[in-house]
Amino acid sequence: MPVKGYDSVNLPTGLYGKVKVLVKTRVDLGYRSVTEFVAEAVRKRTEEIEKANNLTTQLHERLSKEK
Repeated sequence: MPVKGYDSVNLPTGLYGKVKVLVKTRVDLGYRSVTEFVAEAVRKRTEEIEKANNLTTQLHERLSKEK
């Protein structure tokens, strides 16, 4: 059962293992847990998508004004 305020997701075993090894062996990266690594990865990717969506929307708005 997830901790209060959190939900859970399933990762393929191999991917989880890679992240676990990375977190343990690359302490210089600053991740304290697999959860912390995954949360940051998801956050960054969603920000990329949101930024791309905003740029696409702005481009469509500019193009429609030029018509």
